[in-house]
Amino acid sequence: MKHSTLALALLLLLSMAIAVPSAATLTPQGSTILITSTSDSGPGTLRQALLDAQSGDTISFDPGVFPASTPFTISVTSELPHIHQSNLTIDGSNSWVVLDGSQVPGDWVGGLQIVGSDRNTIQGLHVTGFSGTGIAISGDAKHNLIGGDRSVGAGPFGQGNMTSHNDFGIGIWSDGIIGASLNTVRGNLVGTDAAGSQNLGNHGAGIAVIEGAHDNTIGPDTVVAYNDGSGVEVREPSSLRNTITRNSIHGN
Repeated sequence: MKHSTLALALLLLLSMAIAVPSAATLTPQGSTILITSTSDSGPGTLRQALLDAQSGDTISFDPGVFPASTPFTISVTSELPHIHQSNLTIDGSNSWVVLDGSQVPGDWVGGLQIVGSDRNTIQGLHVTGFSGTGIAISGDAKHNLIGGDRSVGAGPFGQGNMTSHNDFGIGIWSDGIIGASLNTVRGNLVGTDAAGSQNLGNHGAGIAVIEGAHDNTIGPDTVVAYNDGSGVEVREPSSLRNTITRNSIHGN
């Protein structure tokens, strides 16, 4: 009887262990960091939030400082911290936030850059004037989302981003060894406005998928127009299995 009772107890414990997911599979439940300043650095700024953010956090913008009806500009004067956290959301969809890199010194400095981290989201921002790529995903970064549904949110682009007058508008590439993969770019305005009529072109390709980036999806609902290079450029033989679907691409 003792052996039977022990066996039953072991089976019960085993079933409970199987039923409870490991901590590694759970999405972290983070805090909301509110941007309350248009300054480039210091308390309440985007730069400080990128330095302080932990995995699972959401960075959003105070609508009292960044109303949806009027553009307010953050003039960046040096490279912003790269996004190495995972499960981080930068959400400007209920505001009108312009991230301007035209004052940043250097030959090639990007705007917002996800480097080797997973499941991050960047949405609702206007990123302009950077000598590098406006929004970039690099290294072995996976399952990141650039953009979203432009009908969701009070801001002028909803969850989509606008990228204008950068080198590349949006870029996905590798760290020289492993290419970024399984990322999605959707609902963005790259080089133009929502109507696809205003010339706000980036200086190179609108969207670049290069250097071995693979299995990424461009689309749906991204408008890519008036860029000085290709609309969407996929380059190098190792940049395989990338899907470009249901976008408006013209005038590049």
